[in-house]
Amino acid sequence: MNRAMRFLMTKFHDLWSLVIELTLSNLKLLMAIVATGLLGILLVVAVIAPSWTDPRSKFYSSKLGYPSVIRKLGRPLPVEIAIAKNAEFERWIMGEGTCASTPLLAPVIPMAMVREVLVEPGDVVKKDQVLARMDDTLALIKLESAKLAVDTAKAELSRVQLGSAYVLAQERPAMEKVNLAADEELILQAEEKVKKYREAFARGAVSRTALLAVEGEFTEATRKVSQARLQMAMSEKGVKESLKIAENAVKDAEEAVRHRERELLGYDVRAPDAGIVERVLLNPGEYNQDSGKPGFVIAAGRWFEAYFDQADFTDVETGMAAQVHLEAFPGHPFPGTVSLIVPVVSFNQGGPETNRPLRPRGSGAAEWAATFNARIGLTPKADKAALGMTGFARIRIKKENLAIPRGALVSISAGTGYISVVDENDNWASRLVEVGIVEDTKVEILSGLNPGEKVIVRGHWVLEEGDPIRIERRWEDFVPPAGD
Repeated sequence: MNRAMRFLMTKFHDLWSLVIELTLSNLKLLMAIVATGLLGILLVVAVIAPSWTDPRSKFYSSKLGYPSVIRKLGRPLPVEIAIAKNAEFERWIMGEGTCASTPLLAPVIPMAMVREVLVEPGDVVKKDQVLARMDDTLALIKLESAKLAVDTAKAELSRVQLGSAYVLAQERPAMEKVNLAADEELILQAEEKVKKYREAFARGAVSRTALLAVEGEFTEATRKVSQARLQMAMSEKGVKESLKIAENAVKDAEEAVRHRERELLGYDVRAPDAGIVERVLLNPGEYNQDSGKPGFVIAAGRWFEAYFDQADFTDVETGMAAQVHLEAFPGHPFPGTVSLIVPVVSFNQGGPETNRPLRPRGSGAAEWAATFNARIGLTPKADKAALGMTGFARIRIKKENLAIPRGALVSISAGTGYISVVDENDNWASRLVEVGIVEDTKVEILSGLNPGEKVIVRGHWVLEEGDPIRIERRWEDFVPPAGD
């Protein structure tokens, strides 16, 4: 009996142990199943569901993606929109070029010997500074001769005023008046003589020959009186002109003196403007055979001659601030200001004549470098920059124009792109627009869109023609919230 009980107890214990062992095994399996289910749910919630509704994922645009499912269910696709409005744009444009100046020629006017040269290439000179001196011996002699001519002209004027001019002897009214008075007295005497001879001839006291001789004397006296009166009238009228001629002779001589004095100034060769002596073309002891031949080349002024792409012509204006970066001064930009814009486009950095086009820039064909010239005035800080140094200039362009979020632009090529526009009835359509500046968050629209129109910012990539849309969010600005 006791043995049987012990046997039963042993079997019961073994059976109980087996039950406990089986229960524990099933519990682990159950827990594994539950854990797997929870992990799957977590995976769906944390990974699959966000990817399914995230427009940036590949799953979103697949056949099993959210848009495909929504489209098959006949429901509108969710989109986000923004309102086109004006915004400020900023960008930098760059143009290559060199440090330049105006080459001025200092001419040597007198034909004379070079006495001394006072400057050398590289010297900094001021305006009107003497660069060289010429031998002025002959010029001084000519000046003294001109002064003597003035004295002679003044003496002649005095003689005209006194009535004793050596050259204009016929214009002496006082002397002509005396001659006229004497001739008039002579004609009275001749007239009296003729009268007496005629009375004597009538009595037969004198011959006809004697009478004719006296009448001839009277005729000659009459001629002399008429000539004296004419000479008197001419002398009285011409004396004013004689004085004017003499006065003009004095003035002409004085002008000749001034001419010689002014000519003498040219014997000092002076700088036409402030600058740097670039070249010296004459030496002491040489004779200048050609009047006006250049003696010096002065580099006047200093600026940076930059060449910008023709597409930026309308954006560059005089007075804009600029930065000049020279190869000789890396990391040290020089400030400057746009002082001149040349409205001529040329092929200074290439062109058809070089047979070397630039790389394509979006037009589908090789493009030539068509540039325009802009002069950038440098500040005194750039005094260390030498003429001819190469580099590039940068100009910051700021302007306000119509803008849309960057994400609203579907594609862009050669300055144009497509956007999706939403009307008042929430119907959408693709539209081609002209694009300007493209920034990280916004795009400049030059044409094709009006302020206040609605554009799709997100959700337009999977839209197909005829798809209804549902506006989920409106962007108040062009900066999307973090994480979008």
